[in-house]
Amino acid sequence: MQDTEHDSSPEEATAAAQAALNGGRPADARAQATAALERYGPDPALYLLLGRAHAAENEDDHDDEAERAYRQGLDAFPDDLGLLTAYAELCLESDALDRPGRHARGPVLAARIMELAPGSPQALHVDRHARGEIMVLPGPGALPKATAAHIQRHDVRAALAHTPDLAEAARLAEEQAAEYPYDERLAVRAETLTALTRPGRRLFLAHVRAPLASLLIVTAVAATLTVVRAAFHLPDWVALIAALLFVPGMALRALERHAQARGAARLLAPPDAANPPVSPLPPPPDFGSRQLAVNLAVLAIVLGAAASPLLWKTAENTDYPRYVATPPATVLGAPLLTAVDGDDDGTLALWTEAFDDSFSYVYGTVQQPAENGAQPVAFIYGGLGDLHNAPSDLVEGYELGLAESASTIDAIWDAPPGARGGRLRCVSYATDLEKEGAHTACSWADRGSLGIIVMNKAGLDHDTAAETTRTARDAILHEDTSGATEASAPMPVGTGATVRGGA
Repeated sequence: MQDTEHDSSPEEATAAAQAALNGGRPADARAQATAALERYGPDPALYLLLGRAHAAENEDDHDDEAERAYRQGLDAFPDDLGLLTAYAELCLESDALDRPGRHARGPVLAARIMELAPGSPQALHVDRHARGEIMVLPGPGALPKATAAHIQRHDVRAALAHTPDLAEAARLAEEQAAEYPYDERLAVRAETLTALTRPGRRLFLAHVRAPLASLLIVTAVAATLTVVRAAFHLPDWVALIAALLFVPGMALRALERHAQARGAARLLAPPDAANPPVSPLPPPPDFGSRQLAVNLAVLAIVLGAAASPLLWKTAENTDYPRYVATPPATVLGAPLLTAVDGDDDGTLALWTEAFDDSFSYVYGTVQQPAENGAQPVAFIYGGLGDLHNAPSDLVEGYELGLAESASTIDAIWDAPPGARGGRLRCVSYATDLEKEGAHTACSWADRGSLGIIVMNKAGLDHDTAAETTRTARDAILHEDTSGATEASAPMPVGTGATVRGGA
């Protein structure tokens, strides 16, 4: 760092601090400007350099210090154009939410500059800044401001319109950027056009030349695919195609962000920071009603496509197997005693009334428990219908009923449901003075059926009870290929499937 004690005048101290700032040493520039102000007293150029050296750090604390330096300078030199311009830039670039007061002072300072020096380079520069025509690139990792992207795309489209050949447009843009090394728009335009000339990137030209039409077409096609998939239950890869349509636009935006960063990195600081040169490029058009209308249309299309699955629910969420029921010939070696399809069985009417199609089968030689305690070997009852939204604990209904009765539950267990899926759950129990495990009831539930088999055979082990239930279920349920919803007539005793099991 140069020692300001060896500077014989404020002008030499200012030149030394400016050299440090141009050389990328803002801390040295601040130290030299502060020392010179203490030695020589208030000076507008030194206050300006001190503020710019703080602003170069791009941190909130340093922005506060930069504002303090500009205000101190303006207290002593209220009409200095350099201080007013730098302070106006700081205010216009500040966040309106984080620093509302500072942001609001920007237009006031710009108006003051145009009042003091109408038509001057400073007035033109601040006026363009206030209208969003001066690009302010973000820090690393931040997203570019909308005005910067808008200006960048406009400049690239204009260059391509005047020179249809991409390579020639990139060459001319590079020449002009080299001629004006302090102009940010020219540097970013040159970097963007150069990036587009690289292999495989000419596909982006349609998006560059007609961004609104491209966005609208891509969104409409993607939305159509999304709606068609929902309406006709098409596979997931259709939705993947819809998403892939947006990849070129996203890749182009990434290319533009990288071009902005490279353009900012190659930019040289103007020799006179207080009077930056004006860009030779004409002001870009404002973000107009046409862009707003397209953006609103895209938003409406996206929202409509996103809501389409609600109108056409996908088959995997709503479909369920359509069954018809047929009784097996035997269960646990006992023959079919009675078979009732529908809800005509008074003892089961309350349970089956929730189904359009229900069934109940009794196996054994007695209908009801006899005086000697004999009773049917098994009861099977259930229902067919749309159970795709039924809770998984539906199979626990029988055991809950037992818990509220005088029965004693011995064991409860879940078992593999078998090829038809769903859930299978069993409970063994006894009533009154019966021996432990006198009865076993197993319940199954899937998307299209609910059934319970009560086996009145003592000593059934868990695996036998579950396997008996799975076999009975497979024998009872058959896919309804005719589209009919009514259960078929019971099979005659001695025919059809046989469910085997034993103690």
